[in-house]
Amino acid sequence: MTTATDLSSDGKKALEENRAILLLISQDHCSYCMQIKREVIAPMILSGDYKDTLLIREIAIDRAETLIDFKGVEKDNSKFAYEYNVAVTPTLLFLSGEGKEVIEQMVGMQTPDMYYFYVDQSVQAAIRAVNQSGQ
Repeated sequence: MTTATDLSSDGKKALEENRAILLLISQDHCSYCMQIKREVIAPMILSGDYKDTLLIREIAIDRAETLIDFKGVEKDNSKFAYEYNVAVTPTLLFLSGEGKEVIEQMVGMQTPDMYYFYVDQSVQAAIRAVNQSGQ
């Protein structure tokens, strides 16, 4: 999975290619985050089904790292997540190329057996929202 370092650049790419962005907000010690990466995100990437419609990125809020946000401003990962009101990991954000949430966040992992299905449904809704808005 690709770590988000320059969301400004990722956003421009998403806009040019009319793609939605799936951003996983995680922590290194979060077992549910690891499970999502292993059982949901990795299969999504490996399938190739989303390569033309979705950019998938991750930020870990417990790392002392910085990223460039959608406006080109450098900030630490936790401050970025705070701006999206993320308080729990894992959280999935479904974003436009401008960094706007196009559908509701998925917070936590309440139903592990159905989680892939729910993520896929949210991804499809985000892709439709981006396509309808023309970003």
